[in-house]
Amino acid sequence: MGLRFHTARHALAPWAHRLNSRSVRTLLVVVVMAALLWKIDRAQLRDSLSDFDPLIGALLLIVNLVLTGLFAWRWCTIARALGVAAPFRLFARAIWVSQCVSELGPALIVGELARFQQLRRHADNWPLVISQILDRLSGKVILLLIVGMLTPLYLDWLDSFPAQQIGFLMLVLITGITLVAVLLRRFWPIARLHPRRVIALCNPFKAPGHYGLSVIIQLLLASNLALSALGIGVSEATASRVFLLGPLVLLGVGALPGLVSDWGKREALAIVILAPSGLTTEQRLAVSLIFGSAHLLAVLPAALLLCSRRPPPVAGEPLDGSP
Repeated sequence: MGLRFHTARHALAPWAHRLNSRSVRTLLVVVVMAALLWKIDRAQLRDSLSDFDPLIGALLLIVNLVLTGLFAWRWCTIARALGVAAPFRLFARAIWVSQCVSELGPALIVGELARFQQLRRHADNWPLVISQILDRLSGKVILLLIVGMLTPLYLDWLDSFPAQQIGFLMLVLITGITLVAVLLRRFWPIARLHPRRVIALCNPFKAPGHYGLSVIIQLLLASNLALSALGIGVSEATASRVFLLGPLVLLGVGALPGLVSDWGKREALAIVILAPSGLTTEQRLAVSLIFGSAHLLAVLPAALLLCSRRPPPVAGEPLDGSP
């Protein structure tokens, strides 16, 4: 039995490698987006996008840049508690660059690798890796708690919807919980080498700072979805529903595997999850496209940092003022 499994796995390895290539993933995103566009009224989608308020677009860019700073602040808070002595601007640079390169591949893999490479000269491997995992866990745990608190509201809104959508809500919740459990399982073999410091950082009573930042981050991300809805001219009441459904969209995007960044996956999830908001299918797709485009425009300038030939600062450089 084991030999058969090994043989089958060896035979499938080349296909898995091909499916994981960037060109294939990009093609799959194109296929998913084409399928979504095929099933909707493209004229209505075009009208929704053409009516978008540019002032809202500018606000979305500002919020995205603020979020980059908050992501860096959270990671810096965790990393410095583990002894990573690097200037805050390096954390900010690493986050911005990782967000940029994440647009080219699966964010969880490409983004984390980019973060590690940016700071590896300033810390030992173990505190840097632990800080990145704890940073991810902090956001996921808070997002799960927010979705858990809002679940009774979601079920009330979905009461008049088909049972499939309630099942989909449960699937997103279970997948999110499973993802956190998997991260914890992979995290513990490294963390147990320094259990006291890690447990203290995980304890919200001893280290509330990064959890507080995670709350602000998740609320701002949900606000960006609501702003995207406001930008296409919906009512404030509808945008408020989008805001409340936002954490569920974010949980689904973070829990389900992606192809190239979150494109395609995010749009499909938005069409399903934002249904109780009262938006049309075309408006839901427009909200997701605007949300993703605003993030892309905010992080795209970080590509200039990657193209820069200036060498990174050496270890032992004086610390900048922390936020």
